[in-house]
Amino acid sequence: MLPWSSDNDSEILTFLPAEQLTEWDMTAKFSVASKEGTESGAVRWITNVSGDRLDILSPTGAVVARLSISQNGASLVTDEGEYRAENADALVSEVLNINLPVSALRYWVRGLDAPNLALQTVSKNSDGRITELKQAGWQLNYSGTISIESGPNRYEVPRRLTATQGELEIRWASTEWQTAVQ
Repeated sequence: MLPWSSDNDSEILTFLPAEQLTEWDMTAKFSVASKEGTESGAVRWITNVSGDRLDILSPTGAVVARLSISQNGASLVTDEGEYRAENADALVSEVLNINLPVSALRYWVRGLDAPNLALQTVSKNSDGRITELKQAGWQLNYSGTISIESGPNRYEVPRRLTATQGELEIRWASTEWQTAVQ
């Protein structure tokens, strides 16, 4: 037997595609640059069968906004008040004045194209991972990967994402990922 081999089959990890990662608890740092200036902070994003919750954190770690998404619609709570809309895309556009397709973001952060939006171009590396994507008027560039282990399964998702549309640039760096506890 080789020194790095094992008789215990439970140590063998099964690599699963990112499409199968549907429930997670992740943290990412972000910056948003526009002609008005640059804002930065972090996001803690928890998604499970009941919906999504995105806590937007200041650079010091304080929650400055909470976006909740369910089948019944979306709500955004900030210091200024609570806002509601049919979906998160409309809510973010209306309240934050950013045309960010939040419904697509759940795919983009996993290195996938969003099935509900027209795909203009896609480039993949030799491993079949998307490195560049143009969708819904957004140019997305990916770099690095982060591994998520869940029991015998392992997923790999992008570590960094840069999304640009016109003069708006969003930089996203995933710092922690784990599968959501059932």
